[in-house]
Amino acid sequence: MEFQDRNAGEEEFSQAIIENLFLLKDGSVVMGCHVVCGTVHRGDRFYYVDCVGRECFAVTVADIAVPKVGSVEKVSAGEENARQAAIKVAERVIGKVHPGHMLQSEPEEVIYKEAPGWDAITECFEKRYPDQKIPAHFGCYASYKPDEMGPLDGISVYNGGDYFHFVTYGLSELYEKQNGNPERSGYGFELTLKLKKEGLENPALEVRHICSLLQMIAGITVNNGHQFTPGQFLAMGQQRGLDAASKSAITGFITKEDDIGTVESPFGKVQLVQLIGVKAEEIEQMKNKTMTPAQLAEILKDGLTDYKR
Repeated sequence: MEFQDRNAGEEEFSQAIIENLFLLKDGSVVMGCHVVCGTVHRGDRFYYVDCVGRECFAVTVADIAVPKVGSVEKVSAGEENARQAAIKVAERVIGKVHPGHMLQSEPEEVIYKEAPGWDAITECFEKRYPDQKIPAHFGCYASYKPDEMGPLDGISVYNGGDYFHFVTYGLSELYEKQNGNPERSGYGFELTLKLKKEGLENPALEVRHICSLLQMIAGITVNNGHQFTPGQFLAMGQQRGLDAASKSAITGFITKEDDIGTVESPFGKVQLVQLIGVKAEEIEQMKNKTMTPAQLAEILKDGLTDYKR
């Protein structure tokens, strides 16, 4: 297939957020995208970028489809279907592309060819899940605010059998040492969460929604400096459930140390702090000091966030 390089001259800058992925039977990948600026044409060469300076490679737009119309020659930001464009790429990129990353008409510089802190976290999870070398992963645009980059560089999701096991990347130092404390990497922790699968009406939607919540909670640390440690509770300030449909009784979290433990990163220690979903009445008990987070964690021994509890 021939492609058109629209990166130079008078052509406008074009960019689309990858919101989900679909693998076709022939091994090709279709990306569900929101075109946020410019225009994507069939035959264009675009660049896949992760927005944090680790990945940038060219892909060819093999086809574009939009709801109720089907295949189209182009789709532009601001059009009715710009939020629901299905973009098929010609290259075999399964395992190399992730939701929350970008397609754009200009390349970005690869700044970080190595990420020792990132790799240290991944190695700990690969020991727990040795058959999952390519877990589901969501980039920094898998955010609770539409089209806004979240504070985390990424979130990986491992299949724990009865649950999905989430881990964040971005609250510790991933690429280089910066904070001057050799004992602690970044803020000294990353967040994890185990979401129980049983009872989920739309697992894919709930996984993405948890990623959004983790971005929001990480923002509490990045914006306010709050240090999450085991033995705390977090009231999310709402009475409706934290699931995507707001139907569950889960309205907040307690924290404990993830059973994977503490990561020994080249940049210092990274404690894995696990969030466990709790009910409004349990939040009130902890506020009134009739129960502690540690006591509740003993009751919720499996450590799962269970929307049907």
